[in-house]
Formats: sequence, structure tokens, C-alpha cells
Amino acid sequence: MHVGPFVADSSVPASPEKDRVGVTQTGSFRELNDRLIGELIDAVKGILRKEQSDRLRDIYLIGDIEKDTARGVIERLREMANDNNRPITLYINSAGGNVTDGLGIHDAIREIVARGIEVTIVVQGMAYSMGSVVLQAASAGRRLSYPHSWIMIHEPAKWAGWQSTSAAAQHLDRLKQMQSQIYQILASRSGKPLQKIIRDTKRTDFYLDAQKAFDYGLIDGIVEGAVADGSVGAPEKTGTAATPPPASS
Repeated sequence: MHVGPFVADSSVPASPEKDRVGVTQTGSFRELNDRLIGELIDAVKGILRKEQSDRLRDIYLIGDIEKDTARGVIERLREMANDNNRPITLYINSAGGNVTDGLGIHDAIREIVARGIEVTIVVQGMAYSMGSVVLQAASAGRRLSYPHSWIMIHEPAKWAGWQSTSAAAQHLDRLKQMQSQIYQILASRSGKPLQKIIRDTKRTDFYLDAQKAFDYGLIDGIVEGAVADGSVGAPEKTGTAATPPPASS
């Protein structure tokens, strides 16, 4: 007996379970594909941002100065310095923070400057407390500020984070050493006598707008345009009074 070829009966409906499996697999593949594409786009954006940052050689110190912030800034500074000798620009917008972390950033910058690499520091908003000390680490003539930024210096005992007399007494020797180091940094870079620095910061927060900071010697110029194009003003000395914005910390 001859048996012809088997022909599927098209009238028999497909299994709903198989349909659901097919749809699920298709959806899973689509989600995976979309996720991979998203990750690829993010990776490309990250590479482009890094390339742009490397090209501009800009670093940002934003927010409180503490161990993680300091580590990130110092690592980036050293990466750039080891890559080549092109100038580096650090932008600051900080209300201050930990003394030792701030001094760590300061010393790392001074080390790079000593290697012959120009480091410009620009205040973009505020450089209060330890932020004002980091500012002093820039290369000669490269401590800058935008016109509406503020700088504040005060007694180093406050920067140490000791709010009570008893706490300060427990660390008296260390506190005196920190005070001496910070006062010497401010006096050396500003050109002001040490006793004037001590007198102006004793038991008070000493706020200066960009013009007053220039007059006092805490900055070398006021940025009028792009930092890289040299459009930095060195305004005449004035006696204009200014009212500082409230400090955030």
C-alpha cells in the first residue's frame, strides 16, 4: 500500500503554551538587546567625557572637603601630572571641611607645581575655610576667582572641627601645629603680616568678595572670560565694602 507524504492539518490550532513561550523569549531578547545598547551608549559617553576632561585637564572640587573628595582630587591630579606637563585647572566651590584632607590636597598641588607643571585654581562660587587654604596652593599668579564668588578665612581651631574647649584642650599641641601651618600658608601667599592674618581671623569668619580677596592678596586676578584664553582681570585696589552671603557651614 502506498502512503503519501504527511501534510500538517492547518485547521489544527497552534498550542497556546508555545505561543506564550515564543512571545516571552522575544520579549526577553528585546529587553536584553535594549539593555546592552543602553550600556554601550553610557560607556561611549563616559569615554567621551574622560577624553574631553583629559583634553581640558580640568578638575572639580565641589562640596565638603573630606577623605573621599580629597582622594578623588589627588588621584586625578597625579594622573594628569604623570600623563604630561600641560597646565591643570582646579575649580573650587566648597564651604570647607576636614583640615588634614584639605592640607593633603594643598600639598599634592604644591608637589605638582614644584615639578614645573602650572596649576590654576579658580573659585567658582565659594572657597570657605579649608577651601581658601587649598586655593593658596596654585602656581604663582594663578589663584583666580569669578566676579561673584566669595572667599572666607577664619581661625584654624574652627577648621579642626573641635567645637568645645575641652575637646580642643585634648589636642592642644596638634591644634597649635595646625594653626601655625595654616597661618603660614595664608601669610606667605597673601603677603600680609602673620599678625594681621591672626587678628583678622581671631574668633570671627572673615568674608571677602572677589574684589576684596584680590585687595587682601588671597587671589591674583578675577576671571572675566574663559580661564584658558587669558582674560583675567587684575582690578585696581579698592576699599569697597561687601556683605557676604550666608555660610552653609
